[in-house]
Amino acid sequence: LVVPSFGRRRLHGLHKLQLFTAENAFLERTSLMDCDCDGAIQMTPLSSPPLLLLQSSAPLISNDQCATLIEYFDHINAEGDTTLDATQTDNAKSILGDVHDIIDKVTNCPRHDGEAKLPRYVRYHPRLIDEEALFDSKKLNDVLLPDGCHVDTNNGKLFRHITAILYLTDNTPDGCSFGGGTTFPLAKPWIGGDASAEMYENDALRNSATRLLERNVQHTKGDTDQSANSDGRRLEMAGVDAFNRDHAKNDAPHNNVGLGVRVMPQAGRLIFFHNINDDGMSDATSFHGGEELISIVTDQQSDIVAERTKNILVFFKEISIKSFSNLDGFTECAADARRWTKQAYYQERLD
Repeated sequence: LVVPSFGRRRLHGLHKLQLFTAENAFLERTSLMDCDCDGAIQMTPLSSPPLLLLQSSAPLISNDQCATLIEYFDHINAEGDTTLDATQTDNAKSILGDVHDIIDKVTNCPRHDGEAKLPRYVRYHPRLIDEEALFDSKKLNDVLLPDGCHVDTNNGKLFRHITAILYLTDNTPDGCSFGGGTTFPLAKPWIGGDASAEMYENDALRNSATRLLERNVQHTKGDTDQSANSDGRRLEMAGVDAFNRDHAKNDAPHNNVGLGVRVMPQAGRLIFFHNINDDGMSDATSFHGGEELISIVTDQQSDIVAERTKNILVFFKEISIKSFSNLDGFTECAADARRWTKQAYYQERLD
């Protein structure tokens, strides 16, 4: 399904999840979204169901527009006030409005009053490590995923059925800098990997993730069992395994051949994924974590490394309380949203 970007257009008074159909989920590119790429932008699957994870095939906004948003969010407070002048503020708000509109369209979920007006802005700074940490899985886990993995329905936010992440920076490994990805340790890659090993390992890890949710532990750091075989540590180490697999220079062993998806930040690109399964419950396969930027300590540490950051905007799409009246209705809304995503982006590929 081809999804070009489009200009400013507001969607009001719509709370059901049937705003668009797969046949008309197309957006027109305008000068307001002047990307570095030409032609159509396609949302493509990164994982096989049950996890529905997709990425834009090209940037939605340009590097300059990403820099504008970084500047805006670096100078905004909790109340939404900014120290930037009116021209800078209006420019950033216009870009942000376009991004909101695109997310509304590609997820088939228009905004409503129950959603946060501003996305969550997260800025990562590089962490310096000794090279030996790359070859010690426990040490690597501590620096790469210090906050572990989580589902976005944590802290009682069950209405958050879709998460969208807009990357504002490029974070490509360069030989002495690593990490920075968004890791989904339970994701089955859409293409590649040993299917039999993938299926076996996914079953084991999914059981660990399911047990955590059954215990109402929606963050791996909430698993108080610190043993290597605990459910929380298993998920975290699966994230480390995916990192090791993706780095040819790192000869550390990894166990989950073909399992796990890491999305590396590319400025202007968007991903989105579903947090709730067809039963209206947190999707165990949606556990994910934000990798830190890690750099190897050298005798002459580069100023470029010290200045490098990872900047993202996180948008939570919530099921409006106006769209259902009971638990069954909520479950139906979540299932409808998943069906739409499958029909729009997966159906032709699965047939």
